[in-house]
Amino acid sequence: MKIPGLFALLFIAIAVSAQTPIEVYNSSFKIGSVSEDTLYFSFAKGDQIIVDFESIGRELKEFEILQYKGASLFREDEKTKIVGKKVSIQNTAVYEFRLANRSGTERNVKLHIRRIPGSASTKNFRTTVGWKLINDTLYLNATDKTVTRRDTVIVNRESIVSVYGTQNPKGNTQCPEFDIPGKTIAWSFYVGVNQPGLRAFQEATQKLSPSPQSSLPGYGPLAAFALTGKSNFATLQNDQTISYSIVDPTNAALAKQDQPFKSYRSRKVSNDFSVMKEPREGKLFFYLNNDGAFDVDVIVKIAAVVVYDRVKETSGQKMEVLTKKIPVVK
Repeated sequence: MKIPGLFALLFIAIAVSAQTPIEVYNSSFKIGSVSEDTLYFSFAKGDQIIVDFESIGRELKEFEILQYKGASLFREDEKTKIVGKKVSIQNTAVYEFRLANRSGTERNVKLHIRRIPGSASTKNFRTTVGWKLINDTLYLNATDKTVTRRDTVIVNRESIVSVYGTQNPKGNTQCPEFDIPGKTIAWSFYVGVNQPGLRAFQEATQKLSPSPQSSLPGYGPLAAFALTGKSNFATLQNDQTISYSIVDPTNAALAKQDQPFKSYRSRKVSNDFSVMKEPREGKLFFYLNNDGAFDVDVIVKIAAVVVYDRVKETSGQKMEVLTKKIPVVK
């Protein structure tokens, strides 16, 4: 007759055990300024979770419990403390605890989570989540650009200036300027003094050999030099010389004020020529200085090879596959 009493005691023990809260999480941590922290836990259908929360010192903007990829179960805004909040779990799933700080200063918070199993069978349910890698395919609007044509243009510039000698009260410097066009792929220059310098350029023109680029308008010895790196120019050595420096606007201003300056290239020559690797665009100056007693005429020429692409745009979509981790019930 005592056996039914034993069954009753066992039933009561199981029921009490099922109602005893089980620790899930109990910790303190910081939430950075203007940021969010999200914690993930798994719960079983029928569970009841008990949440205690505290934001030490100042309130937290948002505290929310959601089913992962699902509905919100609970939310409180601008709270410093939540005590003994009970939330019923309707589905076995992963749940998010989202804590959002919209302030410019960090927040120190405490979070305590317990669960009361819905039945004895879920008492040992694992609340830690697993992680699974999945591929997420996105279709994004995109514009494809195709070069349908490439036009090569030769841009020639020339300046002939008289640079007075040191005895002339008007000054012994000149500073002609040039613009290197945008989309320049290469450029070269020639500097020559008086008639010998001019003749050296004319002779280089006469030596120019036919090439596939010869039909380009403006093609000459400087353009050929810029494209091939091969020169037809002869180097002169005589007593008719000029000192030149290739400078940008800032250093041109310094040079004109007799201040120290930097240059892309500086020489004292009867003539000179070179292919330049930089700059590829913008305003340049040839600062000319005559340290001789006699006036000289200086010819400065540049040739820039400019390439313009004709582009066709086609609108469409492109597929992008992203690999990401998602929380799952273990």
